Amino acid sequence: MCGIAGVISKSEIKPAIVRAMTEVIRHRGPDDEGYILIDGSGNLVTAGGQDTPSAVWSAGLNFSPGTRIDRLVSSYQIILGHRRLSILDLSPTGHQPFSYSDGRYWICFNGMIYNHKEIREELRSLGHDFISGTDTEVIVAAYAEWGTGCLNKFAGMWAFAIYDHFSGSLCLARDRYGIKPLYYWFSDEETLFFASEIKQFTVLDGWQAEINRERAYDQLVYSFTDHTDETMFKGVFQLPAGMFYLSSIREIKPDPKGRILFKRWYFLERQQFRGSFQDAAARFRELFDRSVVEHLCADVPVGTALSGGLDSSSIVCEIDRLLREKVNHHQQSTFSSCATNEVYDERKWMDIVVAHTNVEANFIYPDLEEVFSLTSKILWHQDEPYQSQSAFLGYNVFRLASQTGIRVLLNGQGADEYLGGYGQFTAARYAGMLKRFHILSFLRDLRNSRMINPISFTRLLKGMAFSLLPQPLLERARQKHSSADHLRSIINTDQLADKPSNPMDIIPIGYSTVPEISVHLTFYSTLPKYLRWEDRNSMAHSIEARVPFLDHRLVEFAYSLPDNFLEKDGINKRVMRTALSDLLPEKISNRKDKMGFITPEEIWVRKDNPLWFRKRIEEALDVSGGIIKPEALKYFDNVVNGSVPFDYTYWRLIMFSEWIKLFGVKV
Repeated sequence: MCGIAGVISKSEIKPAIVRAMTEVIRHRGPDDEGYILIDGSGNLVTAGGQDTPSAVWSAGLNFSPGTRIDRLVSSYQIILGHRRLSILDLSPTGHQPFSYSDGRYWICFNGMIYNHKEIREELRSLGHDFISGTDTEVIVAAYAEWGTGCLNKFAGMWAFAIYDHFSGSLCLARDRYGIKPLYYWFSDEETLFFASEIKQFTVLDGWQAEINRERAYDQLVYSFTDHTDETMFKGVFQLPAGMFYLSSIREIKPDPKGRILFKRWYFLERQQFRGSFQDAAARFRELFDRSVVEHLCADVPVGTALSGGLDSSSIVCEIDRLLREKVNHHQQSTFSSCATNEVYDERKWMDIVVAHTNVEANFIYPDLEEVFSLTSKILWHQDEPYQSQSAFLGYNVFRLASQTGIRVLLNGQGADEYLGGYGQFTAARYAGMLKRFHILSFLRDLRNSRMINPISFTRLLKGMAFSLLPQPLLERARQKHSSADHLRSIINTDQLADKPSNPMDIIPIGYSTVPEISVHLTFYSTLPKYLRWEDRNSMAHSIEARVPFLDHRLVEFAYSLPDNFLEKDGINKRVMRTALSDLLPEKISNRKDKMGFITPEEIWVRKDNPLWFRKRIEEALDVSGGIIKPEALKYFDNVVNGSVPFDYTYWRLIMFSEWIKLFGVKV
């Protein structure tokens, strides 16, 4: 896990630019730093910095640094910079930028390829030699052999840049689900800058943080972020999940909106599973076991996040099983966030898992005072607003893990989006049954579901409408019942968007069937923002976060299953529960409610310290340039006194204001 920075310029620029870009993300890679610099004549220089270990300087490799970057006085057209968090092969051969094939290929890589060993053996059979045990070398060797076709061979998470010094081409690529970040921005001179975090652009000459009004509208009104390749910073884009960009450096230029012409390399295709439910459960177990084994691969201490829910508990119990099979096994460390208020506390579920396993459990109890003291720091790491205090809890869990020396933390992120973990799946499945005229099956399933977990008919009917209404009627219903209606009294939406619209309308996938909802949640609406929170919170503490449930083989298998394998008779994640029934404590396996890491936000806002939150909204009126109306204070007072239902609108207003102040955003 690392941080990358790069610049491709038509004119020559100073090395200090990229050095500053890497320095601002030192938290992503405190163990090493490296650079390559190429001038207009093609001359290449390797450089290091103050965090480059002495062993790297003396390693004598063709990619070992030849000089300190702060001693270079010349200018260059191509500069790649890297910050390393050493996880695999801690030797100097893990230094980056890494060179392959006699200096032809140079790579800056952030992430982990879990099947690197088997790919390495395949490449060896084709005549490739290796000098390291890193997955980095496997990536660049695979690229040398198969070009961008290598991407389909990788199982893992990544964002990388590969420069081909012979052909003068640049390849940028991102993993299937966007677990690892990659952003880019063009200057007025059409110089391309790319980076792991948006804040790296703030150190550039000519940079001005300016609001992207349409995406700010989506965030304030609908709490949508990370659903397009745009960001809330105008002109800053992210390379989308499952995409790559390949171009001669001479031909790199933006389109009129500032984008590069990227291409999709990953396609989630559905191959209908034909076996029985028991066959599916057995296959799920095989894939899950393999994923967890591969995600444990590291040369540093590995821990797990435990929320007490089904997903994180499954990972903890599987690791415990694997460790017990070893004669000299070590003890697994888990990290959890709890609450002093029992209504919001998941400790009882965590304790069930702890008692069932041989883990060393670590708990943290974040409080309101830390919200006050940490909000600006967390937002700085996040780059863009986050919608609730869930990100705050994640930040504290990673902080706790870092204090014990953990460098890798596994967690259960991603399972809900494709295993039917949300209520939207129930509504879509029922709508599908009605479309096929399976009336008796629908009534039976509904009855059984209500016996387990009472369902709101109003909410169910609204959800089913997405699948049953014709598109024109659905759009009219959205407009009539839009959440923007009550927000227009406190947010000047006309100042944000010329033609305000629901962000659902710009997402290029429907929301009518269970498979469509899986794709929607995985690639656009929920998972992308959760993965951003996860990446920034973990890297803020120099920890690599890993997500075994996002192994693409597991995702693709679940995507192929019939709807009722995922949910039936009120049992969600059905295939997973059956597959892992012998692994989990019975109470966890049968658990139907879902909380995860949650905070008592309503109590904090309404009872503990409403004045602090109100003060932040007052500040929002001053800095938002009229986007947030004075009526927002009355809205907040009504939230506090209970005349308006509690939701997270108040926090979106605060985050928007804090974001403007922190990054000096021009509104």
